[in-house]
Amino acid sequence: MNKFKLKSLNKSNRVQNDTGINVKELIELISNSKYKKQIQELLEIEKIKDEFIEIPGAKTLIEEIKKLNKKFVKIDINSKLSDISFFDDKGFTINFNNLSETNNDYFDKNNYKSITTIPIYSASRDFFSNLFNMDKYAQSLINNGHNDILSTNLEIIKTKKINFKKKFRIIHDTNENKFYLRAITSTNNYYNYDNNITVVVSLLVLHNEMKKNNIKYSISNCEYNESRIRIFYESYGKKKLEKIGYVKNLIEVSNDEIKREALRFTGINSIIFSSKSKKSNELYIKPKNTKSLILSIKHNQSPEKAIKELGNIDRTNEIHKELYNDIENVTKIKDAEQIKFLIRRKIENAKREEIKKHRQKILKVLDKKVKNIIELLDTFNKIELIISTDIEAKEYLRYIAYETLTKKNK
Repeated sequence: MNKFKLKSLNKSNRVQNDTGINVKELIELISNSKYKKQIQELLEIEKIKDEFIEIPGAKTLIEEIKKLNKKFVKIDINSKLSDISFFDDKGFTINFNNLSETNNDYFDKNNYKSITTIPIYSASRDFFSNLFNMDKYAQSLINNGHNDILSTNLEIIKTKKINFKKKFRIIHDTNENKFYLRAITSTNNYYNYDNNITVVVSLLVLHNEMKKNNIKYSISNCEYNESRIRIFYESYGKKKLEKIGYVKNLIEVSNDEIKREALRFTGINSIIFSSKSKKSNELYIKPKNTKSLILSIKHNQSPEKAIKELGNIDRTNEIHKELYNDIENVTKIKDAEQIKFLIRRKIENAKREEIKKHRQKILKVLDKKVKNIIELLDTFNKIELIISTDIEAKEYLRYIAYETLTKKNK
């Protein structure tokens, strides 16, 4: 659904005079978080509440996040299988009944006794895989219009005394008054470090880093939707890359509210080069291994343990030095067409769904011969245009770019 697709912010669509944001305004983002007090105490926000965070792009980002928060309300509920049903008159849905038993303030306040949800992302597959791994079977029944068989299966399963009580992430689109099932989350040891916390923590950490180490950051790009975010903070200054252009250091701060790390700081780079048209281009590249990992916070870590991880931000300089040493290998590429062949082979052999759905279009771009490294870098940018709204495909492309461009002994 388009409403949940990746959006992008960059320097071209910042609000006017966006030089940063006040700490007081920033922490309003976590005013409704159950971890607000802990975060404020652990990050000693009281000491810096009157300071201004000089990170251009921060004001634009916060305004966009606020818009998302207003449009999409996220609610977590615990529900038993006996309180769930399928389908409405428009098609397949997962319906939650007896909401009064969930003791959820949002539904109580708005007087919802039951809701009909449309599964999005992998919610449907995850739901049925938790029911005796019947995800493929259920999807086949839905695809072939056998709604009655699937509903009968559910009612039979309900008669069996199985332990099926899960926590479900519901998204309420307040503009359209529609509910969506986003995911099944852990019923215990799950701390909801959401996009709001990611933005607040990353800006505060980098603000303190700038004061301590005389460095400046700016938000160069941000990829986000209601449940995921990647913010690219670029540091001022760049290193020359012989005969190609320059290398820029960035810190990528990412978050997935449901899976993977809750909050991850990664050292990455971009290569700035000029194509035939003399237009300046920028290609983000990123190693797949842990060498670029600055710090990682997981959903099962308490705020106290999570905040301690933030001390690892000191590793940033060391990581970027190592990455630059790798990137210098780009200047030693003698046969750009051979590297393109390696890229093509990786795309052809990729098993990931996010690449499979774009494969033919990507291969078409790779059909064109490249004569030099600049044309090769330009080819990556053309591929990125094809997958511009697919956050996972773009991530995979950055891995491929790093692996093929920085490989030694070319």
